[in-house]
Amino acid sequence: MNAEERRIIAVCTSWEDVENLNLVLNRLIEAAEEHGFLPLCIAFDRNGVESRGEESIREFMNMFRVPDLAGIMLFGEMIRSDPINKHIIRIAGEKKIPVFMLERQYEGCINMDLQYHEGFEKVARHMIEDHGCRDIVMVAGIKGNSYSEDRIDLCRRILEEHGGSLPPEKVIYGDYWDEPTMRALDGYFSGGGRMPQAFLCANDAMAITVCIYLSERNVRVPQEVLVAGFDGILPGENHEPSLTTARPDFHFMFAKMLERAGNWKTEDAGKTETWAIPFEFVPRESCGCKRRNAFLNTQKAGELKIINLEYTRHIRAMGNFIRTTLSMDDLGKLKEHLTQEFAQRSNPYYFAAVLNEHDRQTAQPILHSRHGLFLSDTAFHWKEDPVPDEEVLRADRSVRIVMAQLLQNEQETMGYLISGMKNLSLREQERFEEEALFLSAALNAVIGNRRLAEANDAILKMAEHDYLTGLYNRRGFLRELERRLKLPEAQGKILTLFSMDMDRLKGINDIYGHQEGDHAIQCLAYGLEKEFGGKGICARYGGDEFAFALLEEKSLQPELEEIRSRIEKTAREKCGQREYTISASLGACSAVADGQLSLDDMLAEADRALYADKGKRKNRRASDRN
Repeated sequence: MNAEERRIIAVCTSWEDVENLNLVLNRLIEAAEEHGFLPLCIAFDRNGVESRGEESIREFMNMFRVPDLAGIMLFGEMIRSDPINKHIIRIAGEKKIPVFMLERQYEGCINMDLQYHEGFEKVARHMIEDHGCRDIVMVAGIKGNSYSEDRIDLCRRILEEHGGSLPPEKVIYGDYWDEPTMRALDGYFSGGGRMPQAFLCANDAMAITVCIYLSERNVRVPQEVLVAGFDGILPGENHEPSLTTARPDFHFMFAKMLERAGNWKTEDAGKTETWAIPFEFVPRESCGCKRRNAFLNTQKAGELKIINLEYTRHIRAMGNFIRTTLSMDDLGKLKEHLTQEFAQRSNPYYFAAVLNEHDRQTAQPILHSRHGLFLSDTAFHWKEDPVPDEEVLRADRSVRIVMAQLLQNEQETMGYLISGMKNLSLREQERFEEEALFLSAALNAVIGNRRLAEANDAILKMAEHDYLTGLYNRRGFLRELERRLKLPEAQGKILTLFSMDMDRLKGINDIYGHQEGDHAIQCLAYGLEKEFGGKGICARYGGDEFAFALLEEKSLQPELEEIRSRIEKTAREKCGQREYTISASLGACSAVADGQLSLDDMLAEADRALYADKGKRKNRRASDRN
């Protein structure tokens, strides 16, 4: 199968066990290359997804709607969420593709059942039969837990087969983690327990803790006591001494999984199967089967030093990036900073998008890079195509795995980040998670600042605008007029300031009601804004009083009747058929905008002209009635 024919196998997991996840994903990458697939790992933070319930889960599920999806693998025990698992199973059912479930059992899936019992038996028999250990302290998991109790019983049975025993005082419970294991060891030795031949631990995390505990007390492993763990996590491999353990046979599991995905028939969708996944035994230094390699240890220490230096640089760079975004409220500026930040990154592909606040179907790219070339930022329908370059990625052999994660805060999903990687070291995996966390924080700051600015603008608009008409109120009118008069292009022009009253508003209110009076006011305001709002400043001072101002090359006072006629005509058209007619009295005053004019004086003069006009119109109407 060539690069163009690679299909995507999606992996759903959480970030809770990053070391084990990295180990598994690297084995999957190797198998996927061999079988012609491209893994797409979609990881999540449980608190971020589950805290907002169904909405957040639906948005997370959308990441699995990749067009050419061959199958989905779920880390059931890492996910530990029935809603998420069942929702993904439904999506797979719609697509007629297989679901490979690891460590949990669900209907409609291929359940990959890890053979823990047989795997732990391999480690126990190695310690008892190959190393002849009869005096063993069993470091169990959680008391009463079925897996933990099964391993205790297994260890006891094998010891009894060889003439030994496992009395209750030789069983301690470390709850599968470091601190409980430390407490259990303290309790064992302070209670009179003696150093055994070996510590057999129910998992690697506790075995590492046992080694650290013994080292702090100058007890050498494996020279003075042997230690073995179980489950094969990456820290156990990197520990000094490296841990003897057993791990799932990933080569067997992934070869079988990908072969089935490649030969899948749609009629098999929805059927339930169970595969037994064996463990492979891995003897290492902690039981004495392998000797320490001083050169490799030195090399490993050097690699860790380089990783720590890179980690420090990356955190510092991300911290500086966050600092620059704290006061930012423009996604365009964030995009510029992201382009600079990711320009020197080595991964073949980066993509980040922000969901549209008003249309959650669409998204806006803020980062789109392929082999260092920054590409289009055109908005797109992310629910139709969450991975925009899916066909290109499948054909690009330098991309061996794709990582994806939602960008969230506690209230909402803001967007998502995708990275196409060539290699997935533990540090590369951690860096991706860090980038997603930092980018989430940056987006949260930018979006929050923008919303705050919009809220402030809305508050300012409410303070400076009339609630009924949307025009400026007196405060807003004077503030905006003063601002425009200070502009260089205003100097030397003629300011004409108009004062306007609606005629007979009291009669409309008395006869037709105040609601109809409000309608009439809104229509007059519409006529004013429609005719002069584009180039002037329009305001309602309150009641039936209006004002507007225009800066022109000449005085507009001679055109007062034409201006009144235009406003009244547009207002009447807006008002429609009524038993009353909208009309207005109008006064005006003009002056040169030279920095010396007084707005108060002009307003007073315009008001005097208005009252004079109102008197003339009132007398004219009285004359007409006679």
